[in-house]
This record gives sequence, C-alpha cells and structure tokens, in this order.
Amino acid sequence: MSFANERIEIENRVASLWIDTPVDYGNIAFKSPNNSSWIRLNILNGLTEYRAINYKKRYNGIINVQIFVPLKTGTSVQREYVDSICDMFDSHIFSDVVCDVASVTTIGTDGKWHQMNVDIPYWRDS
Repeated sequence: MSFANERIEIENRVASLWIDTPVDYGNIAFKSPNNSSWIRLNILNGLTEYRAINYKKRYNGIINVQIFVPLKTGTSVQREYVDSICDMFDSHIFSDVVCDVASVTTIGTDGKWHQMNVDIPYWRDS
C-alpha cells in the first residue's frame, strides 16, 4: 500500500462513516462553520522500519482527529463525537491499515472554539 492509497483509505472511512459535522481534510479548501461544530482529519506519518519477518517494511503513523465545538457550549456533544471517532477507528482493520487503541486529549480554547483531539496509532506493512 502506498502513502497515496493509505490517505484514500483513511479519508474514505471518515467520509463513509462520519455524518455529524463538516470535515476539514488536509490541504483542501475549507471554511470552518461560523457557530457549529466541525472536525479536522490529519494523517501523521511516523517511523518506518523493517520487520524481521520477510524483511517487509512497517509504516507507522497516527490518525489525528481534531474536534471543534463553539465556546460556551459545554463538552457533552464533543465527547459524543469523541466516542463516535473512537468507534470508527479503535482496534479496527480496514484494507491494510491496522488501528490500535485511541487516546483523547483536551486541548482547550482559542477564543472561538473548544478543541479535543483523538489520536489513533496505526500501521501498515508492505
């Protein structure tokens, strides 16, 4: 699986399973909603290493989903979004992408949005 196919598979998974908010995909024109929630999908490639078995390469990375909700709206809906993202990726295998257990971080506010991140480690072999 190539880096291009990896991106396609991850983005297609989000596009087919996420219906709750608009999605900001990397380097595509996006205007964040004025006063409603939205998410941003980032594919963060990491260390590549050779595996001992058959000398295959293992490509590691993190699927990072940033969840934005308007200020002063609480975190109830945001945490429901976290649960949905975790259900979408946590310990799932799709195509050649193998996901590990998700972790959640509260980032805080920036004057307009409250942000939480979901990070899902993943790998693929070739």
